[in-house]
Amino acid sequence: MATTIKSTELDFNTIKNNLKLFLSQKPEFADYNFEASGLSNLLDVLAYNTHYNALLANFALNESFLSTAQLRSSLVGLAGSLGYNVGSRKASFAVVNLSVTNPSNPSSMTMPAGTTFTTTINNKSYTFQTRDSLRATNDGSNVYNFTLGGNRNIPIYEGVSKTKTFIAGPTNENDTYVIPVTNLDLDTVVVKVYTSLTSNNYLLYTNIIDATTIDQTSRIYVMKESPNGYYELTFGNGVRLGQSPSAGDKIEVTYTTVAGPEANGGRTFTPTGTLDGRTINVTTTSVSTNGSYKEEIESIRKNAPFQWAAQNRMVTAEDYAALTLRNFSNVINDIKTWGGEEHTTPKYGTVFMSIVFDTDDTTVIENTKSSITTLGKDLSVASFNIEFVDPVETYLEVSTVFQFNPNLSSLSQTAIEDAVKLTMQTYFDTNVGGFNQSFRRSRLLTDIDATDDAILSSRADIKMQNRFVPNALAPLQTIYFPAAISAPDDVNRIIESETFFYNGKVCNLKNKLESDVLQVIEVATGLPLVDNVGTYSATDGTLSLVNFTGTLISGNHFKITAIPANQSVINPLRNNILTYDAQASRARAVLTDTV
Repeated sequence: MATTIKSTELDFNTIKNNLKLFLSQKPEFADYNFEASGLSNLLDVLAYNTHYNALLANFALNESFLSTAQLRSSLVGLAGSLGYNVGSRKASFAVVNLSVTNPSNPSSMTMPAGTTFTTTINNKSYTFQTRDSLRATNDGSNVYNFTLGGNRNIPIYEGVSKTKTFIAGPTNENDTYVIPVTNLDLDTVVVKVYTSLTSNNYLLYTNIIDATTIDQTSRIYVMKESPNGYYELTFGNGVRLGQSPSAGDKIEVTYTTVAGPEANGGRTFTPTGTLDGRTINVTTTSVSTNGSYKEEIESIRKNAPFQWAAQNRMVTAEDYAALTLRNFSNVINDIKTWGGEEHTTPKYGTVFMSIVFDTDDTTVIENTKSSITTLGKDLSVASFNIEFVDPVETYLEVSTVFQFNPNLSSLSQTAIEDAVKLTMQTYFDTNVGGFNQSFRRSRLLTDIDATDDAILSSRADIKMQNRFVPNALAPLQTIYFPAAISAPDDVNRIIESETFFYNGKVCNLKNKLESDVLQVIEVATGLPLVDNVGTYSATDGTLSLVNFTGTLISGNHFKITAIPANQSVINPLRNNILTYDAQASRARAVLTDTV
């Protein structure tokens, strides 16, 4: 006889049925028709109450932990308790050249920060502005080309500048000052504190994120997103975070509200005014890009623990990555760092850093690298050097063969092969393309088998492809693959290249059977023209070309492939990124009438 209710079954109907089952075991309810009585309504109320309480308890527990929370407000609060400042919107920026023609021939001209320009994107107007004061001198023809740090490429940022003023309360009350907007860019916030409402003298406060040392005399502020999406400004208590505004001081906060990615793609920029009565000429060198919305919840979930571990100091390679991403997330898409002891050629006392930038503008990239180096000098505990290494893309070629029963599908053989190619493309788009993203053949084959019920089984052969530019002046060229290469055998050519010209003949590179020696093979005859042009190391995944003087037939790079030692999984190391060569990949159906 049932005398208890199963408390683990929390579905409404299950709860109600458990209540009825429990009551039916009582003598006073023997043969009682619960559905035909008013007691059914009471059971509904009890079941609803139990169901809602269970949901609330479940939600409350989930939202209390960083790994399970689903609400942005919960993640923002949990990340804040770890000292992680959630990323705000980021302004889109373009790179332009600015000049003015001035027959008056002054010795120099100055363009103030905040000079505005407009552009139209999808029939909507956006305002861009300079963030720095620019200076120009006469080039000899009364044309004044403005520069920033000696460079004519000048970034202009989307956004509208705004100001919010507060009056400081007593220090012991630890007041919080709310900026009631959700779309500000935290990088643009400037906090000034005036000693009175009428004073023109102010003290400039520094964001705690940018502070390298903090003592009782420091002037620090904290600006962070609140659970309702607005932004909160707080100061120290005069002890732990340095000086705090005194009661009655005027706090002036200037910031920029931005549209984020909606302002990406601007090409033509028109000045909203003149400079000393002269027209500002604008030439766009890079369209607006890099605007973004607030940091997404999955990014918060991933980055907050690393930020907590870093504690605003650079000790491990992961600290360098976390703090760099925190400060330059508006131009960085992905980052990978490793210590010099893990480099291909060990170099102690160095942290290597590889970055995938969101922009192709060389000026922005070089300025960012310079700023990262400066940040490292400020925050590193040990005197490590930072060296930047460009990401290396290794392309994967996939040859898939699958059994296809046309009796189980309405698709033709060509259509099913196209569907499998699309599945392959989708797998690679989803699972590779960034640092630390591995290729796993079993998952690819699972996706292929699930493409259609008529696909009964599948297999795939994998090749790694490297692209490089031959250098006839280099006596030795080394090509790196992200995984070990198959050992030579007496059947298969492990290394093979695309065709090229060698001494006027069409040739390709192949390894000699049962050998790691690389040969130049004439395509027409299949015979070697050069018996030894280098070797490959199976365990290291490297190729060494010695005095190789082949020239490209077409294109601007040279493709060479290697069969990995383990085709089931390829884990990219260090600055390697896996990507997919769809043109070199194949999907072929083999017809069968079996099931």
